[in-house]
Amino acid sequence: MLSTGLAVGVSTCACRAFSVRGMNLMSAFEALRAIPVLEALATGTVDVVALSGLGFRDAGAWQKLAGIYFGPTRHRKLQRAARSAAEGLSLDALGVVEKNTRRLLSGAAVSPWELRVELCALRGTVAEIDQAAAARVRAYNRGVEDAEKKAYGGRSLKGGKNTDAWGLRTATFTGPEHLMAAFLGDLHTKAQELRRADPRLSYEQAMFDALLAGGAGVTGPVTPVPHVVIGLPDYAKLLRQEGDETIFALTDGTTITGAELVAREMATVGVVGLYDPVSGGVNMYREERVATWKQRMLLAAETILCPHPGCTTPASQCQVHHLIAWEQGGETNIENLSMACAVHNARNDDDPNAPPRNGRLERRPGGVVHLPPDGGPTRSNIHPIRQLSAMALINN
Repeated sequence: MLSTGLAVGVSTCACRAFSVRGMNLMSAFEALRAIPVLEALATGTVDVVALSGLGFRDAGAWQKLAGIYFGPTRHRKLQRAARSAAEGLSLDALGVVEKNTRRLLSGAAVSPWELRVELCALRGTVAEIDQAAAARVRAYNRGVEDAEKKAYGGRSLKGGKNTDAWGLRTATFTGPEHLMAAFLGDLHTKAQELRRADPRLSYEQAMFDALLAGGAGVTGPVTPVPHVVIGLPDYAKLLRQEGDETIFALTDGTTITGAELVAREMATVGVVGLYDPVSGGVNMYREERVATWKQRMLLAAETILCPHPGCTTPASQCQVHHLIAWEQGGETNIENLSMACAVHNARNDDDPNAPPRNGRLERRPGGVVHLPPDGGPTRSNIHPIRQLSAMALINN
């Protein structure tokens, strides 16, 4: 059997036991990497019933993964390549690889096994691997005929049947990204109004109240209200009616191809932003604390998402953040500003003389990064869509 280092024994099962008493806790966790565990399940060294008895609620899912990565298949060479690429991945990481592999549409340019090999080579946190895997599968799915129609078939509203200890129920909405972005954007606007009227409301409470009040009603094709980030070379291609498959980012955190961009009814007013590779968008001074619409537009295109590591809040729902706080003499110019979600804006360590608690955002060459409170290396938000931001385009 496998143990987590807590000296748990299962003497009644037919599993071959091994001891981890001399192993430190981290070594025990290392032994729980995906491939060794799946191999043990596939060979019968470990029994899924015994694992379930020990309280591992994902044991059944691990058994299915063992069948995929060690079971019979006509693609033995690719299976071995996937196992090799997956060495070192956790069970949770391999789980999100498989989740995204199942999202590959029939007719894509790669087979599921070719995709597994590619996704198993990803590294990072489970959330980062999940985001990168989803972006790659999305790119392959875009090339499938009627991809949007097939994706629309996956729309759903699930849940709402089970009551928790507080008497609450949970439902999950799933829909095409542009519809969902517009839907949530409308709710966000209504929620802000509700919070201004009642500051005691949390953001989540206000969003729920906005939904009940009918604050969003998006149906049919959506005209993109957010800004699209296009490099000059790609813009020239669009003017020549080329670049149909080029992917662009929008400031609501969604993406769009050149063909989709041309096909949609876009606003007739064009907006052009200029960016410096180090300082970001060009312009503005310390005359006002509140950023102008122009500054918000430039900053949103620069970041696409809140720049805090792991955050997925789109720039269109972020607040303007002073990197050097206004109270500390910071100016309201682009170089000293960034978009940041309400949570990370509030948590930022604004006072450089106070003991660090949450870390702070700072502009460095290449964009805005997070300085952790322990003085460790800076970290960036590496969400795949950020590679399509204005700052990423001028630095690549």
